[in-house]
Amino acid sequence: MNHFFLLTKFLFLIIATFPAAVLAEDDALREVYETRGDLQAAFDADSWRAVPGTASGFLLDLEDWARQYGWAEHEELRSYGPEDGDGVPVRVDLSEIESEIAVEAYVVMDRSTGQILTVKNENKPWPIASLTKLMTANVVLDYTVSMSQIADVRNSDNVGGARLYVEDGDTFSVEDLFYSTLVASANNAANALSRTAGLSQSSFLDEMNLRAGELGLTQTHFVDPTGIELGNVSTAREMTRLAQDIFARDEVRRFTTTATRYVDVISQGTTKKLTNTNWMLWKPEYDDVYVTGGKTGYLIESGWNLVVSLRSDVGDTDRELLIVVFGAGSRGESFETANRLADWAWEVYDWQQQS
Repeated sequence: MNHFFLLTKFLFLIIATFPAAVLAEDDALREVYETRGDLQAAFDADSWRAVPGTASGFLLDLEDWARQYGWAEHEELRSYGPEDGDGVPVRVDLSEIESEIAVEAYVVMDRSTGQILTVKNENKPWPIASLTKLMTANVVLDYTVSMSQIADVRNSDNVGGARLYVEDGDTFSVEDLFYSTLVASANNAANALSRTAGLSQSSFLDEMNLRAGELGLTQTHFVDPTGIELGNVSTAREMTRLAQDIFARDEVRRFTTTATRYVDVISQGTTKKLTNTNWMLWKPEYDDVYVTGGKTGYLIESGWNLVVSLRSDVGDTDRELLIVVFGAGSRGESFETANRLADWAWEVYDWQQQS
């Protein structure tokens, strides 16, 4: 596929669908930017991306600033803020947890507003391992491949790490390949799934990186669909934006919140049981949280990575958190850390309704 054409088509659709609102919003933000020297020092004038080493901190770009802070400081930027009736997190307790968390990096974000609640090493590039599979699934979904389509898993799909134990050429439905990729984190399933988009692997990787660019993720890069390679990198802060976007898809939420799944090996007439690598879905010690999306990842070099979206109760949409953890020392520590960070956030923040 011609990437220039795809990007042009994408931009045209955005402009055609939201011309007045988007342009007015951009104009208002530009006017505020031009009156504030602090913003000009922190964000590039052309791209609006954060300038490294400045006061931009965990902010990714100027629009990120507008959604975090600008809407509350400038009435003309109110459209970047929460809608009436939304719950906005307000710190009510100064108790800290940061000194107790030993993982390499993390971010805790309020999902409904995008407000960042706490961070550590949020801009440090890190091998993301199987978190890569979220973007693999995202690209295949964009190509609207039929879930009932039949696809094969080949010996050449085996690249090490977790895999489906099948014979060369064994067949599955595309839907079951999604489950195998996002529930069991099978690397050979991810490679097989990527082929269903009808692209060469190099073109598929181009699509993965194009979508990262569309999200403004300057430190996120993909080199294979599985995450087995160390060249698949991101930062904890950029991963929150990526996950926020991908977890908005109904299909991804359905796949990643399935605790157990039986998939059909069509060519053999047999089934295989898959158990989700995300313990927060099925271990009893996490019964006090409700998972709305998640993915795990592990390499020796990366330690245990996790991105997970949590609620304290199934209906508590206002207080839903998106948590990214990089470099935990064990699989259990990654889940324990996310749970502790969530409990802390729900304790020290009060979600106050906007009117």
